[in-house]
Amino acid sequence: MRIKQLVTAIIALVFFACTEKKEEMPLNLIPYPAEVTQSGGVLKLKADELSITGLDEAMFDLLRKQLSVEQNLELLSSENGVIKCVVNQQADIVPEGYRLTVDKQQVIIEAADKGGLLYGTQTLRQLIRMSNNAIEIPQVVINDAPRFAWRGMHFDVSRHFFTVEEIKQFLDYMAMNKLNTFHWHLVDDQGWRLEIKKYPKLTEVGAWRENVGFTANQEKGLNQKNTEAYGGYYTQADVREIVAYASERHITIVPEIELPGHSAAALVAYPEYYCDNAGDLEIWDQAGVSAGVYCAGKEATFQFLEDVLTETMELFPGEFIHIGGDETPKDTWLACPDCRRRMKEEKAHDEHELQSYFVHRIEQFLNKHNRRLIGWDEILDGGLAQSAAVMSWRGVAGGVKAAEAGHDVVMTPMFPYYFNHTQNHLSSSPGHPGIRTLRDVYTFPSIPTDISPDKRKHVIGVQANMWSEYMPKFEHIEYNLFPRVYAISEVAWSPEIRAWDDFYARVQNTLPYIGKYGVKPGDISYHVRINVEPDYANQSAGIEFVTERSIPVYYTTDGTEPTKQSKVYEGAFVLSEDAHIKACQFKEDGSTTYISEKEIIFHKAFGKPYELKYAYAPQYDGGGKYGLTNGFLGVEVGVEEKPIDLTIDMGGLTEVSYINSRYKNAPMSWVFGPKKVIYEVSADGKEFKQVAVFEPGVTESDVDEVVQYPATFEAVQVRYVRIVAESVGICPAWHPAAGGKAWLFSDEVIVK
Repeated sequence: MRIKQLVTAIIALVFFACTEKKEEMPLNLIPYPAEVTQSGGVLKLKADELSITGLDEAMFDLLRKQLSVEQNLELLSSENGVIKCVVNQQADIVPEGYRLTVDKQQVIIEAADKGGLLYGTQTLRQLIRMSNNAIEIPQVVINDAPRFAWRGMHFDVSRHFFTVEEIKQFLDYMAMNKLNTFHWHLVDDQGWRLEIKKYPKLTEVGAWRENVGFTANQEKGLNQKNTEAYGGYYTQADVREIVAYASERHITIVPEIELPGHSAAALVAYPEYYCDNAGDLEIWDQAGVSAGVYCAGKEATFQFLEDVLTETMELFPGEFIHIGGDETPKDTWLACPDCRRRMKEEKAHDEHELQSYFVHRIEQFLNKHNRRLIGWDEILDGGLAQSAAVMSWRGVAGGVKAAEAGHDVVMTPMFPYYFNHTQNHLSSSPGHPGIRTLRDVYTFPSIPTDISPDKRKHVIGVQANMWSEYMPKFEHIEYNLFPRVYAISEVAWSPEIRAWDDFYARVQNTLPYIGKYGVKPGDISYHVRINVEPDYANQSAGIEFVTERSIPVYYTTDGTEPTKQSKVYEGAFVLSEDAHIKACQFKEDGSTTYISEKEIIFHKAFGKPYELKYAYAPQYDGGGKYGLTNGFLGVEVGVEEKPIDLTIDMGGLTEVSYINSRYKNAPMSWVFGPKKVIYEVSADGKEFKQVAVFEPGVTESDVDEVVQYPATFEAVQVRYVRIVAESVGICPAWHPAAGGKAWLFSDEVIVK
């Protein structure tokens, strides 16, 4: 009897264990749904039993193509399909949400609208697996809805032109990841891509340039012949076709017509809308910002732009029109009699207020046509109508400011949502330098905590941006899109960010399927991100290494190259002495793709407050308000055109005999070292004594380097230390962007 009972108990335990295992079976879903309940069972079908009812033709064709490519299955359309799709507006399902139920006999997808049906089918697509020539679908109930209304991807077709079919493929990638807003960057300094019938020269002239351009691409062998006219544009028929295609995938297209800056291509075609005394323009074939800015003083400029926007609105039925508004060189306005007259008439005190007038006027025109203006965060300067929305790209500060003012905000900070930056350190990777890894995208907080709780509703979504300067071919776009699109998809859709290891495993299981479309996704990085948390009160800093691959990190703190005999990272640690950290992961062959490094100096100004005479750019804040005294090197504070002029308060009389300041010199990135550096000290903050001066000037160079200016002097008791680093102001005559605004970057001021 006891043996029988024991056997029965063992069978029960085995059955229970198997049931538990089934119930906890991980589902390979991206983005992960809001609510998932598994019963442990599986719906099994023969290959010829896979049929569906209730989808429109476009949605059916999309799902049929996907299952054919990914699983080699033929989806059938049948009135009695085993998969039933139902639009039920009476169901307790929010717009774009869905309920997916898989039981022993069938699959039911319910939604309040067709968008919800689309997203339900995309989840089902990921549930379907083949086993022994049979289809298996886990029995689940999924209740799902998006976190954000705006789930965006941006695509720049001005710097490089992409075909209609490539745009459609991009839209398909968005649809399979439940992204619903396509920000189409159609015009810029490097090319005008939208046919405007009233102004044919926009495409006859503005859509073409003499060279493919972008020297960095040529050096990598990424571009084609560089001696032929290069370009292209989308006819209005093309646009209508693409808009319809997007609509079938429940994607809204937001066109961007850049103004007042980033407009060289348009102004080469129609120079009469440029300031008369501003000189000649060319359609650019390099990165950066040209002097191509619409004349704000000519009334004809606004008639031209209203005509262009009228035709644009006829093509794009969505609520928003993007007007750019970023990086506008305003020097030409200050020298233009027409613009100066306009400033006087509108009581604009400076060129910034003139830009505010420009944006306001365009905004009023769009509002009259029942459209909403959206632009990059520079449009906040001077105020906006309440209906205008803002894209925060220069970090999160613009998003915080806009939300607090009651404007809707799309968070798209350059770090980490610029997918044109590389996602690994392979020398062959296309894209801008400056790494944004899959993990960076997934773990970045999408709603800044600085926004008041009652204002966070104004964050209507997130968006990743794909600028194409250094990606001339669609395969480069695909490489940089995947796998990071999975991260932005889940951030935009899912109500919570799951553990990194959980997400990483789902990505690894998903990548083989995207490979079946012929996509070569970007390699997962071996990058080690070194996070530093300064503790100013205790003159120390916490150190943490963050990686994508769960393999050992080897590191040193004395500046030597790490080897497999170096320390192995086991968890966060604290440093209280100067250190030069180097860390890396090794590949199976013993090599490493990149060694991360960060130097930390606990000098006398460590954590001391300072005042800057000229504000830094929000996107280059050096890591916060102590960016120039936080002790670690390599994270820069950036100022455009103006000097870096700061005064450090040491908190009390302090003996000082050494000052050093460090600057980045990268001329081909419009970043120049200072032409003059002055050090001054003071005991009272009123009378300053000069203790050192350097006058390096500016020499023609394309070398990227850090330049520094150490000065040792007789010890003196001071409370205030002042550093003035004079900028070159504008790019010199030998530079490709001669006359354009130059940047000055510093990463630390060291006081001993």
